[in-house]
Amino acid sequence: MEKRYSTFSLSRRSFFVWLAVLLAVLSMAMRIVYYSLPLEGAEGVNSTWHVFFLIIVPCIACVWFCCALIRYSQLRLYKTASPLLLLMVFSIARSCALYNEGSKLIPNGWLLALAIVLAAAFNFIYRFTVNPGGIKSRTPACILGFLIIAGRFAYIFISMIPSGLGFSALMPELSSLAILIAYEIILLCMDRIDGDRPFPMAGDRPDGRRLRSLDPISGVAVYIMPDRNGASNLFKDSFECSNAEQYIRAKREQGLENFGYTHLILASYVRVVSQRPAINRFIAGQKVYSRGHDIEVSMAIKKSMSTDGSETIINVHFDVGDSVEDVYRKFNEQVEAVKATDELDSSFDKVAGLLNLIPGILMKFTIWLLKAADYFGLLPKFLLEVSPFHASGFITSMGSLGIPPIYHHLYDFGNIPIFVAFGMKRRQCDMLPDGSVQQKKYIDFSIVTDERICDGFYFASAFKLMKRYLNHPERLDEKPETIVEDVY
Repeated sequence: MEKRYSTFSLSRRSFFVWLAVLLAVLSMAMRIVYYSLPLEGAEGVNSTWHVFFLIIVPCIACVWFCCALIRYSQLRLYKTASPLLLLMVFSIARSCALYNEGSKLIPNGWLLALAIVLAAAFNFIYRFTVNPGGIKSRTPACILGFLIIAGRFAYIFISMIPSGLGFSALMPELSSLAILIAYEIILLCMDRIDGDRPFPMAGDRPDGRRLRSLDPISGVAVYIMPDRNGASNLFKDSFECSNAEQYIRAKREQGLENFGYTHLILASYVRVVSQRPAINRFIAGQKVYSRGHDIEVSMAIKKSMSTDGSETIINVHFDVGDSVEDVYRKFNEQVEAVKATDELDSSFDKVAGLLNLIPGILMKFTIWLLKAADYFGLLPKFLLEVSPFHASGFITSMGSLGIPPIYHHLYDFGNIPIFVAFGMKRRQCDMLPDGSVQQKKYIDFSIVTDERICDGFYFASAFKLMKRYLNHPERLDEKPETIVEDVY
């Protein structure tokens, strides 16, 4: 039975999204205006940290909430839970400040404890409601939010307004109410959507979905073997290429100019990923992630085959459903775009050029900072796109250099889990079943893998499948009949 996944969503075109944003802006404005007015006995001014906890924190949270809601409301409502954490800190700080000042709002320790518990409870329940895989019903969060809002309204109308306080004195409470109502609007108006593929969740990266149902040994292995090179395995094999040669000639006759072994090996690799998705995983921050249907391959290219010819690295995106012609087209488009430049400049070269402007004394710190951001999944998406060290795999052709394939190390920077190298054609005499000897052509290939992304049996199955595609390349002409999804 096909597994179904669900999440909550809210269209950014919805009136309620912009109403919630307006309330957040009003909440921030009232707080700024209140502390800008020369009011005697203003709330929280006796607190040492009142400027930070009662002004800066809620204002940052409101801006963060607006940005997260406008940008991520479609499928990533869980992004709005992070601002709520800041608001929880603000709410607790405000309650403690009011208690210390002897405010009628928090007159005793029991009410202080209740305020802290309610703030933490709403944050917890909201976070697990909007995050896929958490609470599947919005009801608990809606009820709790409604009770908190109703309690604050009751306090305003029963205690504050009869005391003759002006509007300016009510601003702190109204400011808190406005942002609470904004979150309640989200809970009441968001729609539940279902799908046959996992939805983005908190903890995912821009370039991958975190896998949460792996065997316990997978979670331990990434700490026992923290470095990619220390967890690498080496594999070498070859395939008889008479069928491949005929296939390549047929493709060239069909109009696929310069179709060659690089296209064939890329297409075989893409097809293997569609059937063995675990080899499209990677390790980052001691967690295992899957790239899903996106296959990103890094490859070094030269403008001319000479010792002084310029070289660069390109990143090409493929889809698990691509046929051999799709692979040919996407790869050639990327190569031609780069070779059209005067100095063979890819996007990575431009970024590397900027990094080279940094003084040497600061370069090591800059690289450390990039590694730290990558560890926590905080590298900007545009850097992940241009980086040749963040990909499904790296493929290099030694055949064009006239040498056998090498075992190329994996990079500890980035997250590439597989390095594939294939060499030149060689001749070998094989004995046939009837006892005769026939000379055949072979191409050797070597693969270096990060053993932590899946077990040895799975890798062996993927290698054998890739070899079958290389021996029978006509199977790559059509899109795959079925696409196997990785685990949740």
